[in-house]
Amino acid sequence: MKWKSEDYWVSHYNFRKSLDLPRVKFHDTTFRDGEQQPGVVFTSEEKLKIGTMMSEIGIDRIEGGMPLVSEDDRKAVKMLANAGLDAEIFAFTRCMKEDVETSVACDVDGVIMEVPSSGHLIGDAYEWSEEKAKQLAVEATAYAHDHGLYVSFFCIDLSRADADWALDIIGAVAEEGHMDALNVVDTFGALSPEGMTELVTMLKNAFSVPIEVHTHNDFGLAVANTIAAVKAGAEVVHTTVNGLGERSGNASFEETAMCLKVLYGQEIDLDFSRFKELSDAVEKASGVKKAPNKPIVGNELFSIESGIVAGWWKTLEKKNKALTMFPYHWTLVGQDPPRIVLGKKSGLASILYWAEKLGIELSEEKARKILIEVKNTSIRKKGLLTEKEFRAIVEKVQ
Repeated sequence: MKWKSEDYWVSHYNFRKSLDLPRVKFHDTTFRDGEQQPGVVFTSEEKLKIGTMMSEIGIDRIEGGMPLVSEDDRKAVKMLANAGLDAEIFAFTRCMKEDVETSVACDVDGVIMEVPSSGHLIGDAYEWSEEKAKQLAVEATAYAHDHGLYVSFFCIDLSRADADWALDIIGAVAEEGHMDALNVVDTFGALSPEGMTELVTMLKNAFSVPIEVHTHNDFGLAVANTIAAVKAGAEVVHTTVNGLGERSGNASFEETAMCLKVLYGQEIDLDFSRFKELSDAVEKASGVKKAPNKPIVGNELFSIESGIVAGWWKTLEKKNKALTMFPYHWTLVGQDPPRIVLGKKSGLASILYWAEKLGIELSEEKARKILIEVKNTSIRKKGLLTEKEFRAIVEKVQ
């Protein structure tokens, strides 16, 4: 059954209709777009360490940074490119020849070449003419191709661009410049999944190159939009670890990968068991704390406070039937096993579980008294109890 295995158990409704999804490559942009989150700085050494982990996990492409930003960025990109990793290393560039030359000097495999693709951004923000944007894109992409680089043409604000103008500038690059792939960029998270489907379908019908997708999370739909793009034929997904990025962030790597594998049944060649390890490494290096309940990699995903749910786990753990109450097994993504914690929402099962765990014999009457004290303590401290606090309550009641 596609919806149930030893690692997960999701809904059979997901597979009522068969989907012919393309095989997806993962392009990680944590070190560039993720680092654009205010205050985030990855050192070249951190990029090499985390990039090595990404490659070992199976991420296909790593965007090492934008070499023109700083000397340390150039150093990091070059270090990654010469580290002998299985992952391909890309640089992010403007559509300018000097950017291409700097990237070539960093020994990268390819470049993500950006140009504004919406008339309002070209005129109001860049204060260029549309013809200038087109000329720069044509010349720079051809120049990159002539220097042996794989070119992913990255159209900023494509999701809000006038369709005729967008097709015009992309067509000019396809005919007069060069693009090995076309990047569908939802710079401001302005698309719905249905809108993404329309846009990708239009571009696939117009151009014969592979489609890549780059989404932002301004409305909480970055992952959903990425999946919609894949369903419409996109072959490369741009993601960041922990969803790091400007404003609301980018499509989360771990969420996108898990959705495609578990909810859509796609073959994804990644070591999912190291997702938590990678997430923790990025959290530490970036200084950006993830939410404790963040999907896939949150630190408290398998913590149980509710008394009813604790009762389920107390029973199911002994039967080795964890997936009766979890959609995926903690080992799949490198999480720690479930744990029952003590707090305001605890129930009698929670108290008995802890008593058994600590080798304490309790009558049901005493357990109920302890439960009342546990709840009151949690309310007073506005949080969970420690083992020491629980033991103190047990001694007090007994």
